[in-house]
Amino acid sequence: MIDSSRSLADSSVASNAPEEARYYHADPSWFEENSLSFDDVVRARMCDTCRAKVGQEVEERAPVFDKSTGRMRFEVQKTTYGSDPLKCIREHCGRAKNYIHRDMPTLEAIFRIFLANANQPMTLEQVREQLAEWCPGGGCQWLLLPQEMVERLVQNDRHYGLRQTEAPTAHV
Repeated sequence: MIDSSRSLADSSVASNAPEEARYYHADPSWFEENSLSFDDVVRARMCDTCRAKVGQEVEERAPVFDKSTGRMRFEVQKTTYGSDPLKCIREHCGRAKNYIHRDMPTLEAIFRIFLANANQPMTLEQVREQLAEWCPGGGCQWLLLPQEMVERLVQNDRHYGLRQTEAPTAHV
């Protein structure tokens, strides 16, 4: 006999179904909509060493596809340091001591995690794991917050352009 008094919500199958992960990033269009420059806001988070070099001409190796050989090769190109502030943060500032520190406001620390990862979409669990790396021994205010509170903070952000986005696509 089938027990019709149980709802689908009581079913163990329904409760074991994984909730789809939510991904977030700092949405550059939010900055435009609010008459701000995403690059300027990001540049302001560069470390002192990198900010001192902004505007200098530098040489960078850039990958170029060679059609005749069907292979990638590298060319040296001249560029202006800081023209891609996300790249500077990803390659240097995001690895520097005190880029994220224990007394930093929670949303600022979360924003900097996105910048250090080239603003790639991440779940808040991934963000929290990286925040833990910046707080050896624990005790940082942002790690003491329950996950639900962190999610509410991000969803109600009005300063950093943090928005839910599509999951990153795997590159083949």
